Amino acid sequence: MSGRDRRLEFSLFVLILLVGAILRLVALGSVPPGLTHDEADHGIDAVGVLEGHRPLYFTVGYGREPLFDYATALVMLVVGRNSLAGRLTAALFGITLLVLVYVWTRLATQNRWLALATMAGLALSFWGVSTSRQALRSVTLPVLYMVAALAMRRGIVIEEDIEEGPLAPGYRPQAQISRMGWFVVAGAFLGLSIYTYLAARLMWLVFPTFFVFLSVTQPGVIRKAWPGLLVMLLVAAAVSAPLAIYLIQHPQVEVRVRQLSGPIAALLAGDMQPMQQNIRAGLGMITVRGDDLWLYNIPGKPLLGPVMGLFFYLGVSIALMSVLYPYRPAQRGHRSFDEAFRVSSANAFMLLTLIFGMIPALLTGVGASMTRVIGAQPALYYFPALAVVWLADWAQRQVGEQGATALWTAYGGLLTMVGALTIHSYFGIWANARDVRVAYHTTLVETLHYLDQRPEIGPDLALSTITPGRFHDPAIAALVLQRNDLRLRWFDGRSALVLIDPPPAYYLFPEIAPLAAPLEAWLPGVPIDRLELRPNDFNRQVTIVRQTTSLPEYGPPQVIAGGLLALVNYSIEPLVARPGGTIQVLTMWRILDRSDADLVLFTHALDGAGQLVTQQDSLDVPSWGWVPGDHFIQLHRLLIPPDLASCILRVVVGVYQLPDVTRLPLLFPGGAAGGDNLAIGTIEVCP
Repeated sequence: MSGRDRRLEFSLFVLILLVGAILRLVALGSVPPGLTHDEADHGIDAVGVLEGHRPLYFTVGYGREPLFDYATALVMLVVGRNSLAGRLTAALFGITLLVLVYVWTRLATQNRWLALATMAGLALSFWGVSTSRQALRSVTLPVLYMVAALAMRRGIVIEEDIEEGPLAPGYRPQAQISRMGWFVVAGAFLGLSIYTYLAARLMWLVFPTFFVFLSVTQPGVIRKAWPGLLVMLLVAAAVSAPLAIYLIQHPQVEVRVRQLSGPIAALLAGDMQPMQQNIRAGLGMITVRGDDLWLYNIPGKPLLGPVMGLFFYLGVSIALMSVLYPYRPAQRGHRSFDEAFRVSSANAFMLLTLIFGMIPALLTGVGASMTRVIGAQPALYYFPALAVVWLADWAQRQVGEQGATALWTAYGGLLTMVGALTIHSYFGIWANARDVRVAYHTTLVETLHYLDQRPEIGPDLALSTITPGRFHDPAIAALVLQRNDLRLRWFDGRSALVLIDPPPAYYLFPEIAPLAAPLEAWLPGVPIDRLELRPNDFNRQVTIVRQTTSLPEYGPPQVIAGGLLALVNYSIEPLVARPGGTIQVLTMWRILDRSDADLVLFTHALDGAGQLVTQQDSLDVPSWGWVPGDHFIQLHRLLIPPDLASCILRVVVGVYQLPDVTRLPLLFPGGAAGGDNLAIGTIEVCP
């Protein structure tokens, strides 16, 4: 290669890397336009790492592999403990993947144009950009995988790497180990990939399967190269063993695995329909219909557009031909040698990467598949580039160098259009869509920014939200809110109300979680401000209320639950109901102590025989956030069965603890035991 060619290649590499980095870094704090619970939970766990918490597996949410959180903790050392750190970590992994895809393709194929085109396709794609801007652990998988692939490829020398020009008829290249140390590196990163994302448990199979391919197409490869494969797999097993042992010993932590295993369980039970539906949807996500969740995609948008899709299918066809009939032109005695067929081993590796990477979508369906099939991301953009290499090689033989140049120029124009469409689709359409703003809790994030700019509001503050759980909206606030003087309470105003004493105290009610009408009379306050959001938002405004007067005295508690709560008041309305009607039960509690346990209040209506007729079990003021001295009111709505005959129902209340549904003991003020439930009244049911 001439010096001019090297300079051109380097210039194009830098240009693609720069454009890819810009698409992954620009406006990273505002696009996506808020923060998801998953992103926030990653950030909270990263903060925990900095504070000395070093688990092998994070159990927040549905269970998560730890590598991304540890990487985010390192980034936090530079940019601080904030929500931007997670997205910056993802962006850095996404940019690193661009480099790895280029280096691997360049090494495995010895074709600079194929390497640059593959890198450019990934750099400019909607999928590549979106996964690099979400603070989710899935982005780490293809990076660790490609490092392992690169190290393995450095450890084995295949003669197709060095052969040039026409090959003799019947040519079959040999393979041999270059340096055993590279297999150690490959095994280490392959083992580390198990700490990235669930799909890694499939992706490692690409490596031994690839060696099986080599043993078929290249004589003696297993005899010469098996020590390297064995070393790689043994090192990978040793590195991944701590996590594997932990998960075997604690199977209950992998909630996501149980959630996704439904189609497999149905198949084992003889019902093939769920799996068939998932396979059809999964196969179509590349060019027909993609992920249908606004959270990750414009619903239905396939991974590749129609033109890139045609190149993809042509590239896959060429790769399959080169694998099924390796070195076909040489075996027929052709003087020329198709570039796309010269790289049979690289084609095979990328085909395997695509196949194993797509399996999660075939098992679970197209929903949320943008993250689940991320293992296939490096391969998806290899095949369109491979098609162009083949077409350019054909054009050069037909009309000379100018034919190949024209084809590559046209493909460069196509990639430019892909980049422009990505910018429009991602930053224009997707980032401003109403459903995306809902999924990324934009209202909450803008509310938190509002509080940062209004220091006069506080320090006692209660926020109504439909997701007040510990690892939901409060986790977002922990990363986004910059003030540290606020004493926050969380509740769902549609069915509960926190009461803070003494005043002043402030309450925030978003449009999606207003205060329920039966609770309005219990809040002695007046609106003082209103935060307006976009007119087309699903959640368009937030009302700020200032509590103006103290709470009334309610006297001694009627019963105490587990030393944590004291029941001070209650009401049942109406006392006479018809079948199919609804009874509203209000219970007011004084918080005596905070609890890290997950508690639930229950209200049950029992018939004369003590049988349960109707119930509601919920606590919409999460116990982990209780402040001793506060009060709260819980509203339970009991639906009377429409076919219930006339009777008297006894209403009982109590508290239990999850996950074992253990009821808290009740004590009367004098210390007498009160069992595990308290009767607070009766309801007469009349037809």
